[in-house]
Amino acid sequence: MNRGVIEQIPRSALALMLLSQAVVIAPHVPRMAPWTLAFWGACVLWRISIYQGRWNYPGTWTKGAFVILAIVGVGMSHGIQFSLEPAVALLILALALKLLEMRTRRDALVVIYLGYFVIATQFLFEQSIAITLYQLIAVVTVTGALVALHQSWNRPHSRASLRTAAVILLQAVPLTIVIFVFFPRIAPLWAVPMPESSATTGLSETLTPGSITQLGRSSELAFRVEFEERTPAMRTLYWRVITYSEYEEGTWTPGSLLELRDPPVHWTGGGSEPAWLREVQPEDRPIRYSIVAEPTFQPWLFALDFARPLTRGTGIGRDFRVLHRGPVTQRFRYEVESRPARLDLGLSEWHRLRETALPERGNPRTRQFVAELAGEHPQPRALADALMRHFATQPFFYTLNPPPLGRDGIDAFLFETRRGFCGHYASAFVYAMRLVGIPARVVGGYQGGEYNPVGDYVAVRQYDAHAWAEIWIDGEGWVRYDPTMAVAPDRIELGAQAAFAGNAEEAAYGRFTGQGLWRRFDWLAEAYYFIDSLQHRWNVFVVSYDTSRQNRFLRDLLGELTPMRVGLAAGAAAGVAVLIALLGGVPGILARRRPPLLRFHDAFARLFERTGSPRHPSETPGRYARRLALRYPEVEEDVEVLGARLEDALFGPQADDNGDLPEALDSRFRLLRLKFRLMQLRLRRAFNPRGDDRGRLV
Repeated sequence: MNRGVIEQIPRSALALMLLSQAVVIAPHVPRMAPWTLAFWGACVLWRISIYQGRWNYPGTWTKGAFVILAIVGVGMSHGIQFSLEPAVALLILALALKLLEMRTRRDALVVIYLGYFVIATQFLFEQSIAITLYQLIAVVTVTGALVALHQSWNRPHSRASLRTAAVILLQAVPLTIVIFVFFPRIAPLWAVPMPESSATTGLSETLTPGSITQLGRSSELAFRVEFEERTPAMRTLYWRVITYSEYEEGTWTPGSLLELRDPPVHWTGGGSEPAWLREVQPEDRPIRYSIVAEPTFQPWLFALDFARPLTRGTGIGRDFRVLHRGPVTQRFRYEVESRPARLDLGLSEWHRLRETALPERGNPRTRQFVAELAGEHPQPRALADALMRHFATQPFFYTLNPPPLGRDGIDAFLFETRRGFCGHYASAFVYAMRLVGIPARVVGGYQGGEYNPVGDYVAVRQYDAHAWAEIWIDGEGWVRYDPTMAVAPDRIELGAQAAFAGNAEEAAYGRFTGQGLWRRFDWLAEAYYFIDSLQHRWNVFVVSYDTSRQNRFLRDLLGELTPMRVGLAAGAAAGVAVLIALLGGVPGILARRRPPLLRFHDAFARLFERTGSPRHPSETPGRYARRLALRYPEVEEDVEVLGARLEDALFGPQADDNGDLPEALDSRFRLLRLKFRLMQLRLRRAFNPRGDDRGRLV
């Protein structure tokens, strides 16, 4: 006999397998090349045609050609470099190709297990609550296909398989939570490079006036920050990311951080501090906060000045920015302690040269203007204040759509266009200060944020990207100056979104007006804040549940952490989880009743079992009814009618073990009347024990 026929895949299982593939692939569609989706659709149609008998299975050469086509297509779509996106694309194509050679249950199991892998890969791209809930639905559909694959042919209903899968997964939830809480957090066993093109955040290593405008028009989340105590005023939140110290041909770059005597980065917990860090003079009391940063694919982190990172794997650079040991490729939670401080009170000659260097030529009008201004204000702070007044009193305009600048960009901005974004103003300010030998640099990062009153945290988005200036003053160290404050104070006081919401020029881009629509309705604002706070809590307690957070949680729960305590707690929690799962299944077992028709048949048979006339397992309902009618003529009519209806419903042309009796209402009435008559006969027998029992129910 043909083994393929013996192991034929049930129709319901095949239908659920195709449905589950559509569900698990859907989240990957935005990252898939169009031909990949078309390829999968063609394989599904071919599989359906095979089931219907219209097409045959592809031959060996055809399958080989499809494999080569898939590999070449992925290489052309994603490039030769192997990274996560092409790896997932190959997995999805393998899932589609496996459909074409699926003949037996064993092949179907491979397809189902590949579906679980595709579900797991989505979490490498995103771990939000919404995608998690969606993936739970995907797991139910894939598990439903697995259940249907092991059901017999007389159970073809897909809904029953999905319901069974949902119950199984629900019972597994308690134990899953226990494993998540107690199981040691380990690093992944493998690593696939993430595509840097997918990053929507992160400042560039080069800064040209206007380069931040692209970030300024994006509403993508950069990070969320939660303060231990009261949240500071938004205007004071300057999140340092990168420092630009070298200027050439209109472009600022960080330059080299190397010095001969001290390391450029001090890592948290890395031993003795370098001299430049020990010389910092903190002022005021510290502010502690935790940040959940979105992936940037850069080593830069976000922090207020002066920052002390407290999380392992982070450090502070020589320019006092916070760094990560490697690129941040997934959400990363870290803790920081910041406080006002005087930095680099004794600026080295090497740093002084770097922070005052400028090209010998260029921007002649700016050079003349600054020379005249410095003659009137020879002191660094007085000159900086005068330049700030110049920005505030002259017709400068703050815009995300500045006109292009020529070769002498600083001249064109200060004396011609006078329209620009924060990068224009910070660049011009630092350039002017350096012209007179004052150490100055541009700092890129984010300013402000949006306070969430529901979650009590600040969300900083890409439109909060900002650039400002720092100048070095003898006896004070590095001092922040933000020319944007002089030109557009609303940008600093209210934030980027509020500052541009009523700007007709920026509204033409449709960036800020649409984002502020929900603000017009209180209930929409509350709903938005609530949903965003849920996502933040999810990121903090689930996505960022790493080894350090696990140890802290278990220490708060158990006190001193010892293998014995952790093992006993994990075992007890696992036992409770299993007990909950078992108790949760009891109602389902109790509620799992037989179909209405079979329940009616059981009730009919039980009426006579008590009288000593049970039904033999080999008797059909009709034959059983005829035997009862001969013995109990008082109920002959009802017994024969019910027996005939039961036999017709169970074994007739329209038989369905999930159906109900024909003429159900009349049948139930007859069963009730039969029960009443039997009670009467029992009572009569009780009061007349010596009576004639021929044909009676005795």
